[in-house]
Amino acid sequence: MPLLQQETVQLQTALQALAAQQTALTTQLTAQQQAVTAAQTQRTNAQNGVAQAQARIPPLQAAAAAADAQVAEAQQDLLDASEPPAGIPPASWRVRLTALRKKLTQLQTAATAAHTKVTEAQQAVAQAQAQVQAADRQIAAATAAVQTTQAAIAALEPRRQELQAGLTEIERLNAEITRDPLERATLQQVAAQLSARTAALEESHLVARFELEDAEALLASSITRRNELTTLLAGLATQIPEAEAQAAAAQQALAAAEAEVTALLEEGP
Repeated sequence: MPLLQQETVQLQTALQALAAQQTALTTQLTAQQQAVTAAQTQRTNAQNGVAQAQARIPPLQAAAAAADAQVAEAQQDLLDASEPPAGIPPASWRVRLTALRKKLTQLQTAATAAHTKVTEAQQAVAQAQAQVQAADRQIAAATAAVQTTQAAIAALEPRRQELQAGLTEIERLNAEITRDPLERATLQQVAAQLSARTAALEESHLVARFELEDAEALLASSITRRNELTTLLAGLATQIPEAEAQAAAAQQALAAAEAEVTALLEEGP
């Protein structure tokens, strides 16, 4: 019957459109999952940077404390030598006083440098922690996008089952109509079913059209989100080498500073 044939074509077309939507959503889901993985990698790198920067702080703090102790000792030596001891020529006393003052100045400079390096190391930790937080936000956004797409894919399944059930029902009606020999009671029943089905077709078709419009709107929104995440993924790919280079440079600077402070402390005045 033309009516059943037309409905069959409509159901098959709807199923094909549904399959195309599912394919597009699946492709989008893959891109979103890649964005989650990239953000997780960035977070791991940033967390490693935090650990490395934090590991630098205790030795630098110890060096700064040692420098402060040497400054305090030099200040006490200078204080003790503020008055010339008995039996020491004034010229010799002034020479010693000058040497003590020079030593104190050098130790104060070394102590200031040591504290500066501690501050720089703490700033490096704060910067790495900020990168971890930024990566956490990116992970949360990408994960939410994945969940939204997964929900959209799952929402297509009931509609697919409904369309498939409609095709199955049409096949059953066709089988009843073409049965040989014909049975009047069966044909009357099929006729009643066809009449009821015809009445419901317009409403069903209208609902399907609205659902298709909603699905197309969701697909358009999802594609826009996919493009945003693709751009974000590309940005992350360019940021990670730069962040690693900055971390390496910071580590080298901290190591050089630590060596400089240690050398100053070992050299003395």
